[in-house]
Amino acid sequence: MMPPKKAISLFSRIIWRVLSVPIFLKILGIGAVVAIVFGSATLNLTQNGMADRLYLLLEGESSTVARTLAEQLEQSLVTGDLYAVQRQIDQFNAVSGHIRYIIVRRPDQSVIAHTFDNGVPSSLQAISTNLPRDKVNTQLLEAGEGLIFDILAPVLNGSLGSVQIGISDLVIRDELQALIRLILGALALSVAIGISLAIFLTYLLTNPVHQLEKVAQDIQSGNFEARAQVFSDDEIGSLATTINHMAESLEVYRAEVQEKEAAREALMGKIVSAQEDERKNVARELHDQLGQSLSKTLLTFQTIRCECGCGDGRCAELEGEICGHIDEVRRLAWDMRPSVLDDYGLDSALERYFAEIEKRFDIEIDYECLLSPSNSRLPAQVEVTLYRIAQEAMTNVLRHASASHVSAVLLQHDSTITLTISDDGCGFSAASPSGRSICSLGLMGMKERATLIGGEVEIESEPGKGTEVLVTIPHVETQK
Repeated sequence: MMPPKKAISLFSRIIWRVLSVPIFLKILGIGAVVAIVFGSATLNLTQNGMADRLYLLLEGESSTVARTLAEQLEQSLVTGDLYAVQRQIDQFNAVSGHIRYIIVRRPDQSVIAHTFDNGVPSSLQAISTNLPRDKVNTQLLEAGEGLIFDILAPVLNGSLGSVQIGISDLVIRDELQALIRLILGALALSVAIGISLAIFLTYLLTNPVHQLEKVAQDIQSGNFEARAQVFSDDEIGSLATTINHMAESLEVYRAEVQEKEAAREALMGKIVSAQEDERKNVARELHDQLGQSLSKTLLTFQTIRCECGCGDGRCAELEGEICGHIDEVRRLAWDMRPSVLDDYGLDSALERYFAEIEKRFDIEIDYECLLSPSNSRLPAQVEVTLYRIAQEAMTNVLRHASASHVSAVLLQHDSTITLTISDDGCGFSAASPSGRSICSLGLMGMKERATLIGGEVEIESEPGKGTEVLVTIPHVETQK
């Protein structure tokens, strides 16, 4: 036995499938069910009612026919003219086509005349033996061709005998069949009209719905200029009007969002540009001012040390600290804005940057540049953006990935520039909260920078399978 929950679930699925049938089939199905139910009920009630009525009429008519024939035979039976009796029943039988047989008997039940070719069947003789002879008796007999009304009518109150007539119900069955054909024709006409009305009604209902569906799909795809046609002022028309108002509101909202987004991008571009200019100025100040001052101090200290011939170990220690400060200032200046990026371009800057990373950290970096032609320079904004994204990607690798190998490829295909940085580190799941929080600000910064110049950043990572950062900048024109 199926568990109740499974039975309910199966019933729910069946109901869902039935309700999911297209509206056209629903309307046709309802019309077909109504036509079949009411047509069957009408046909059955009409057939039964008419059959009962017709059989009552036939019974009354049969009794009248039997009495009439009995009255016509009185004179012939009184005079004993059997030839006249036979002739009368033959004429009567010929006039009435639905009479199956006529039998005339004496009071002692002996047959005087009949319309059978081979004599009266014994079954009819036995049936009429025990019937009263002083009144009309009617009974139904079953024959191969249907029912027969057997009427026994007395002649002169039974003193001259009786007349037995058999009338077939073929006429009733013919009438019923004609009536059924008429009803079926009317039902077929009604069904045809109903199907035509259903098709027309379905068109009236589904055509606006299909248009609303198309408009909704257009709006979903971002075409807020799509509008639904209002066919009428009914519920569907009200829905179409509401969708049109929604599309207008969304169009206005998108225009406002685009305006704000353009303003935000313009502001971000100015901020990034100002930041890079500031970085360049700070890097120049560090290199030209502080770096030169420390170098001058180192030379002065070395000159004084040589002149005085001081052998104090603290002097050597102090000289080493000054050299360390000079190296730190140069590193800071490089991190702020490498001069090689402005002087020689992105390829040289990345090559130098990756080489410095390999020196300072225990990691292997394979870098390859496939720019074409070899002497071309990318726009300054593109070079700075790609360099900063590479810096952020390497910072994430060094802080979080625990990687031993990094591959970096700078590729130009037609007018599209791609930078791919992949590592063999621990990776992360982008769907998990921890994965999003590892370097979400850094990733957001990379994506913002790429967006400002019309590019995009894609991050692919799985736990234990490393991370790949793909930067794509389309429609870049190189500079000689």
